[in-house]
Amino acid sequence: MAHQPLDDLELETLENFLDSEQVHEECQNFVMAHGFLTALAICPAHIAEEQWLPVIFEDTPTFDNAKQEKQILQYLSRLFLDIQKELESEEGFLIPCELEMGASPEELSELQEWATGFMEGVFMTEANWFESEKEDVVAELLLPVMVASDLFDDEEVVQIRSSEKLTQSCIAQIPEVVTDLFLVLRTEPEKRPFPKASPKKGNNKNKGKKR
Repeated sequence: MAHQPLDDLELETLENFLDSEQVHEECQNFVMAHGFLTALAICPAHIAEEQWLPVIFEDTPTFDNAKQEKQILQYLSRLFLDIQKELESEEGFLIPCELEMGASPEELSELQEWATGFMEGVFMTEANWFESEKEDVVAELLLPVMVASDLFDDEEVVQIRSSEKLTQSCIAQIPEVVTDLFLVLRTEPEKRPFPKASPKKGNNKNKGKKR
């Protein structure tokens, strides 16, 4: 049977569940889960559902019944497939939120939550992202996501975030960066186009990481 992308009602049902009292307080919300699953879809290694579901939920949710449990787990599986299909299409990746930062350090935007989820996916599969021949390119491409996330305080990220103009210029590249990361990590060298995005240079893969 052909894969059916999640429709608006199914997406809303999943989003509401991840924001409900039925999940652990540290459960990822929808945009965080989308970022997390995007990173796993880019990762060259296959990560089994049994490994990533507990990371999203933090703890087993309190489902109303077996039917709801089956529905929510199916929606998450289909979301992962939707993201994979979108990446493989190479038609431009859509981030499910506005490309903007929060008004204050205490008020994270949805983009910051998405980027935090993405970096959690990178941390979970780190060895597969930083193979010797690709690590410099991957580290450069990850910089806009690092800037958008709330997980890094190394000098280069702090310098960019101290300027609103630099920050906006950097985070505006995230959709292209996601596509470029997929092409770098998941396609054969002879098929790889030159990356469209051009973040500032700098190997950031291990600087200032906070989990």
